Amino acid sequence: MRVGIDVFGAERFFDGAIRGALDLAVLADRAGVDLLTTSDHLGFTRQAHAERVRTHAFPFPLEQAWPEPLSLLSAVAAVTERIHLGAYVLVAPLRPAVLLAKQIATLDAVSGGRARIGMGVGWQEDEYAAAGIPFRGRFGRLEETLAACRELWEAESPSFDGSDFAFDDFHSLPRPVQKRVPVILGLGSSQRNFDRIARVGDGWAVTPADMPDLEAGVARLRQTFVDHGRDPGAAEVQVLLPVQVRDDGAADFDAMADAARSAVAAGADTVLLRPSALPVEGAELDAVVAWLVSLTDG
Repeated sequence: MRVGIDVFGAERFFDGAIRGALDLAVLADRAGVDLLTTSDHLGFTRQAHAERVRTHAFPFPLEQAWPEPLSLLSAVAAVTERIHLGAYVLVAPLRPAVLLAKQIATLDAVSGGRARIGMGVGWQEDEYAAAGIPFRGRFGRLEETLAACRELWEAESPSFDGSDFAFDDFHSLPRPVQKRVPVILGLGSSQRNFDRIARVGDGWAVTPADMPDLEAGVARLRQTFVDHGRDPGAAEVQVLLPVQVRDDGAADFDAMADAARSAVAAGADTVLLRPSALPVEGAELDAVVAWLVSLTDG
């Protein structure tokens, strides 16, 4: 089992200071956490936010800050040494492919080869409208965006002809340190999405809706890798642990440990925790991180 920490919302432990996420990153890096992620939205309309709260119990207020992930991860890279850096998940189609490729390649170069990015398509049509990007066709745009990134990262003479953009013999440096930057796609459990992952991705960031059928989903994903001529064991499966609390309102770490072990038994190999979602205070972060790392002991 690999363990990860999601630093989204960590400012609540540091008197509202966004840079407090860097202190949490240093703590996790030194403790032996494998992966650090954060979450992504460019913004919300008030109406779309209220609807998401109503229909999906969206847990974040409209006033919640959403630092741009690749900017934050670059800052994290500067203060850490070994932890991998990712997103759970980046709404990739909102970024121009050439710019996104440059940002991730720069992050990988600055961090010495530690980028491990989660990508998805998001859910908010108003967010796409605000960015001037069509909401319709976003799944195909995600696949084309990642394919274009791989071309820019890996090809000797990068060329791409997509539905919305194209380039020919276009060289964008620096290139990533890694031969292949791992990209984990956060998509719903469907054959079409698993085919997308097998074509251009390296794994699956599981959505909360798919957690009850995780074992079946993982089996389907790995078979899809086989069908595409890829090693099924190479498909990484990431899950974000749901918060569980005791009757007295305290975090139930025993129940969450059981949930982590169950996820691994079902096929997950990376389990993430978001401390800001827990009913804990800043003084308890050391203990929370130590607990997270202890999950790898067995």
